[in-house]
Amino acid sequence: MINKHYVSFIRIPLVKTKAGNFFTDELWAKDLLLHLDYLSKFSLCCPIICHEKTEELVDISDYNIKNIYELKPDGNVLSVLKNIIPNFLVVIRAVKEADIVHSDCSGWAFPLSFYILFLRPFFSFQWVIVMESSFWMLHKDQVFSYRTFFEHWVYKLILTKCLKLADARIFTQSYYREVLLKTETDRTLINPATWIDENSFTSVEAIKRRYEQRKGKVLELLFPARLITDKGVNQLLTATHLLQEQGVYVNITIIGLGPLAEKCQSYAKQNYGSVKLMYLSPVKYGEDFFYLLNNYDVVLVLNLKEEQPRIIFDAFSQGLGILGFNTSGIRDCITPGENALICESNTALGLAQAISYLVNHPQECFRMGLNGFYTSQGKTHLQMHKDREVFLKKVLNKG
Repeated sequence: MINKHYVSFIRIPLVKTKAGNFFTDELWAKDLLLHLDYLSKFSLCCPIICHEKTEELVDISDYNIKNIYELKPDGNVLSVLKNIIPNFLVVIRAVKEADIVHSDCSGWAFPLSFYILFLRPFFSFQWVIVMESSFWMLHKDQVFSYRTFFEHWVYKLILTKCLKLADARIFTQSYYREVLLKTETDRTLINPATWIDENSFTSVEAIKRRYEQRKGKVLELLFPARLITDKGVNQLLTATHLLQEQGVYVNITIIGLGPLAEKCQSYAKQNYGSVKLMYLSPVKYGEDFFYLLNNYDVVLVLNLKEEQPRIIFDAFSQGLGILGFNTSGIRDCITPGENALICESNTALGLAQAISYLVNHPQECFRMGLNGFYTSQGKTHLQMHKDREVFLKKVLNKG
């Protein structure tokens, strides 16, 4: 147990009702409980949204959270400018009362780490930074704009400064450490993000049984993602046409929401001959989602940016292999040729060729899925937090 006052600065909002109760979504509530297992004096500094619509949220008012420092939520640019000073004052108060400060590298309109960097010379605290995403980072196939170029370099320079001044640095993949810290590896932990519970894993027997039942049937591919350009949606839709031209028989299901959802739905209504393209609305993460996974042979992970996708471990836990693009966040979680097939070119053509290969070698799906299942053993949400606890106690010298 870490017994010093630990304050987490994060842009995930809580909902506050008129009665003064705090609510959040089920997954964040679950994650908070795991924090409280090893942080005896835990506080939050985060945006607060006031309303009474809490039907699908979890009441966390009785959680052992020492304090909640309430930030104003940022919306449009005007509200961001209006909130900068009031929120900064709240952050100052929270930092002043903290022994250990925890912040991250994302969030609108900017990471709260930026505030903390400014306060670092004036207050005595230990600083923990967790880097789980990099929406700001340019990738080689991205359309150039001055805004994205400016955003990339501003974030990179400021976050590098933050990470160098931090006492503990946690990354979900090694690429982030290499890009921002180069050869510096002290006080760092590579801690892949996973949200799987121990009781969510399937069994080897179930994986073998599914394979036997699906022998001779059309290959079923699942693409679960937020439907935005950076997730490779357009490459998948183009690959569908290429597979149709080649007469490849395959079923592809898209599941997700986002700006490109209507485009995906429109594509799914068309006839592609040998290719059957379907669209599903998302299902609740947990038992329902894992049940859905077991209807498929392979999961498509087509991220164009460098994030570490949690879906990889979800798929492995159900004995499903991965067909993915060659980005660092994907590479860090898989072993090409063992539990995943990688499209080296990151293009629609490369994707179509890889799908064609799996259609002609269905036994590879079973082999990759079984290897993925073995890879995923022990990689639970609880173990992720246990690894963080061990690391923080070692680096911060806290008992």
